[in-house]
Amino acid sequence: MMLIPSLYINLIDFFSINASEVGLIFGIVSFCFGVGSLPMSFLYNKFGPKKLIVFSQLGILLSAFLVSLSQNVTMFSFSSILLGLFASIHHPVSLTLISEIFDKNIAKANAFHGVFGSIGVSLGPLISYFSLLHFSWHYAFIFTAILNAFLLPLSFKFIPNTEKIDIISLNDFRDKKLNSILTIFFLISFVVGLSFTVFNTFIPSVFNLDFGSNANSVVSAIMLTGFLGQILSGYLGDKFDRVKLLSTVFLLLLPLFISITFAGKKLIVIVSVLLAIFMYSIQPLINSIIKDITPLKIRSVVFGLNFFLMFGLSGLAAYLGGIIADNYSFKLIFPIFSLLFPLGVLLLYMLNMKRKVKI
Repeated sequence: MMLIPSLYINLIDFFSINASEVGLIFGIVSFCFGVGSLPMSFLYNKFGPKKLIVFSQLGILLSAFLVSLSQNVTMFSFSSILLGLFASIHHPVSLTLISEIFDKNIAKANAFHGVFGSIGVSLGPLISYFSLLHFSWHYAFIFTAILNAFLLPLSFKFIPNTEKIDIISLNDFRDKKLNSILTIFFLISFVVGLSFTVFNTFIPSVFNLDFGSNANSVVSAIMLTGFLGQILSGYLGDKFDRVKLLSTVFLLLLPLFISITFAGKKLIVIVSVLLAIFMYSIQPLINSIIKDITPLKIRSVVFGLNFFLMFGLSGLAAYLGGIIADNYSFKLIFPIFSLLFPLGVLLLYMLNMKRKVKI
């Protein structure tokens, strides 16, 4: 997720393209990163988590090496799309596995999963920084491929085989109340996804303006603080109303996004740390809400659709943000997209009301 954003300005220079073109490439990659989760969410019931996760990691290994060999923008785009498709398998499969295994303390389980996700996100800029410092941007993808080579045997050994679940049919989606709840929830997913895409894609470029070549090392440290938000929401999510907690997070993110515009070198570090904490506190809450509102049989599909909206369709924000950066600045992207958070609060209120309605 973080390699292309961390290399944004370097890719502009290497391929002699502008910010909106890199944004378009990353937008398409993000779309594939989401859309690939849809068929895999249906295949979960048939093949189980072990086969799908191993297949995902093997694909990441091969496609990351292809990206590292790219010398022109066409090959880079094609191989990055493949990387996005293979990487997209992971989330709906792993999150369905967690929801199947853990009954109580589901928010804590999702938080534990999310902490390591935050570590991975923080490693992206660090790997990019190390690669640019000692080699070239190509090596960021080589190191990612090597990492997956280590993960493959571990996944094969430790990912459990679960009991087979009945294949999903259209009859499983005929509950009118559930469908209306899911419609509102998916709109919330899209709002969250747009804000995540803006944060992950453009924070490295914002820091590049103030910190130059050291930007990715600073961003890596900031992204790592996201695990604090994961732990906090995991703890609070099992004690309090998860929908109300998520509304509170949205309200806190609103002024932080706006403040990016005028934050100086010192203030932007503080604001970005708070952003990382609150942005990554969202994931355990969203994933736990899915368990609250769905039966197990369709849960993998809901996880898949949620992920598609959060990291696939929301790739639109990368392209729109690139246009804003070309015409104005990277910092102006954040206050424009801050308008998403009041909308998110309204949708969460509607979700709560819909859940209380008896049909």
